[in-house]
Parts: sequence; structure tokens; C-alpha cells
Amino acid sequence: MSKKIILLLASILSVGTFAATIEIGFENEQYDDKGTNNYNRSDVFMPYISGSFNPLDGTKLKIDFKYMYQDQYGKERAEGTNARFKTQRDRFEMFASGYSYKNGDFAFNPKVGFRYEQWSINDNSSSSQTKRNLSLRFFPDMNYKITSTTNLYLSGFTGPLFTETKQESRKDSGYKKGDLETNYYYGDWYQEVQLIGVRQTLPNKDSIWASLYNEYKYLEHSAEYMRWQLRGGYNWGATDKLAINPFIRYDLHYEEKGKESSSLSGSNNGKTRDKDETRIGTTFSYKFDPTLTLVGEVYWQSAKNISFDGKKSDDKDRMFYKLGLRKAF
Repeated sequence: MSKKIILLLASILSVGTFAATIEIGFENEQYDDKGTNNYNRSDVFMPYISGSFNPLDGTKLKIDFKYMYQDQYGKERAEGTNARFKTQRDRFEMFASGYSYKNGDFAFNPKVGFRYEQWSINDNSSSSQTKRNLSLRFFPDMNYKITSTTNLYLSGFTGPLFTETKQESRKDSGYKKGDLETNYYYGDWYQEVQLIGVRQTLPNKDSIWASLYNEYKYLEHSAEYMRWQLRGGYNWGATDKLAINPFIRYDLHYEEKGKESSSLSGSNNGKTRDKDETRIGTTFSYKFDPTLTLVGEVYWQSAKNISFDGKKSDDKDRMFYKLGLRKAF
């Protein structure tokens, strides 16, 4: 992992760019262990490095990048063959922005880029884990100022997802039982968009906001996910240096539908199940000086755990922690 971070920094500096910010930190997810569900085997630790820079002096072009490594350390609690399926994942992201269109009180500030992920798994297993995927993402961010203190906004991304994974996980028309070969799928799609958001700035410069969020994921020959969620939060400037931003996310509807096919059999063939989640937490930041900032996030999340046959298990609860140090140049 350290070699990849060094190479990433070297590639940025080698082209004569001026880094605007660099951030180094980690994220950690910890799950409750409930009875026989062994949820805590999903515990992961994810160190990352991210930043932004302007590659062309005198322009508004901005490049954002991030590298993250995931170590599923929870699998160390597993015994026997289950312990073999511990997952390590590399994630690379890069996005470009800078163009802005304004017309009166309306502003359009798009961003484009990609996320690439690859998983290190046991190739001799039929375990249905994705090996590689490339997500092309377009962010059609828009803002409309109703008054000097009230804004409507749209934010998020949408775009195609190209996937290489084992046929065992997709079971398309060419699938043969026990076939561990990989296949490429070009019909996947993924989006996360806050479709309707409103932000109100208060007299003390704090702000309160709420939005209607949609997540849609289509995995060819596998499943389709549809989520509608209500989000809200409060941005509180506790002091000149400390900002605390509590938030809540509540699913109005979150459904997974198994791909329907007359040629395949299985418990998820054409069936649906609820996956509703609730998340409560906060982000925070503390400025040591104008160029050095401590950033972080903590939240609790509870998710339904229901099989396609309607059998309900204990809710899957997790705690999330993030801590990072950001330096501006």
C-alpha cells in the first residue's frame, strides 16, 4: 500500500503541478456481533490519501484525487475455510471540475471523473465477489438562490459501471455451474443523487438543510437496487475553529430485486427484499491554523437483514469512524 501512495504523489508532483491540499487519514467500520450472524466479520479498516490541485496555472481547472486501501480485518475472527475469504481492496478516484455556468440566481457547476476498484480474493473459490470495476461519474451539481439565505440544490453523480466478476456471481445465459471463469459486464449503472435539496442560512451563519435522495444500482444478470431516502442536517460553527455538522439519513424505501430469468433457478430469482437503513451521526473539523485542519466523522447505522424468502434476522448495526489531517499549500 505504501508504494502505491508514493507512486501517486510522485506522478502528481512530476508534472509540475501545485498541490492545493493534501489529506491523510483513515476510516473504520465496526459491526455488532449478534448471535450466529457474525456481523463483526465485516469489520474493515481503510487508510487513505486524498487531495486537490490545479494543473494549469491561471485557470479554474481543479483535479481531486483519492486512494484508499481496505483491509477486512474482521475475517481474522473466522475459522476454517471461511477465513480464506478475507478481502483487500484498492480504490482510486480522480475528478475534474472548474467549469461554471451562471444565469441570474441559477448556477451549474459540473464535475466528471472515475472510480476504479479492484479486490484481492481467492480465485479458486466460487465466492461471488467482484474482482474489478470502473465507474464513470458525472456530477450535475446545480444551485438556485431563492433568497439571500435560502438555496435549492441538486448534487450527486450518475454514470455507467463496467465490471469484471466471476460468472458464479452473475449467472448469465452462458453460465455453467461450478464455472469459476470471469466475465465482463458493460450494462451496469450506478447513481447517487440528492434530487431536491433546500438549505437555509440562519442569522448566526449556521445553516439547516434537508434533501430527498435517490440511489439506483443496476447489475446486469444479478440484481437491481432502488433507494429513496430523506436526509437532513445542521451545520454548526461552534467556534471560529471548530465546526460540528450533525445529520440523519432515513430510508423511505430501499429495495433489492433479484434478476428475473426463466432459465435460472435460485432463491433470489425475480424476488424482492427490503433493505431499509437509518444513519445518525456527525462530521466535524478543527482548524489549527489557516492551512492545517483536523477532519472527521462518526455515525451509527442500523440496516434490515431480510432474505429473499422473507426470513428476518437481527438488524445489522455498525459504527463508523473517520479521522484525517488536511494541509493546504
